[in-house]
Amino acid sequence: MEIHRADPAYRRRSLWLLLAIAAGCALALWQLHGWLQNLQAHIAGADPIEAQRWLRRALTGLALAPVAPLWLWGAGLRRLGRAAAAQGRFPPRDWKTYRDVRVLRAAAAEAWARRSERLGRLAQRAALACVAAALAVGWWLA
Repeated sequence: MEIHRADPAYRRRSLWLLLAIAAGCALALWQLHGWLQNLQAHIAGADPIEAQRWLRRALTGLALAPVAPLWLWGAGLRRLGRAAAAQGRFPPRDWKTYRDVRVLRAAAAEAWARRSERLGRLAQRAALACVAAALAVGWWLA
């Protein structure tokens, strides 16, 4: 049985990056309440056309927010699937992992490669669906 060894430095960097992202999201969520209160006070005193414009921008922004992460995640999954299919093993030799994993070969590796590519396409289609939703909201509230 062949083992694909973990890279401790990669795991450490990734976990620090994940912690930084989580802290940034927590900070943004903490500030969101105050921003929404200010926005509510501003919109309450505005005319209906300006309120509708703010609503359109907010909903469009919410629909567009996950586009880049979904697209990049999908691209990474598709790249993983192509590399695994080309090498006939999963995970590919040059990919780093968090922990030691057993190397899959033949049919099992091909199944994982196909699954990775399929999930990558699904994530990229979800990104396109978010763009379509943003366009629909923009058109609907125009």
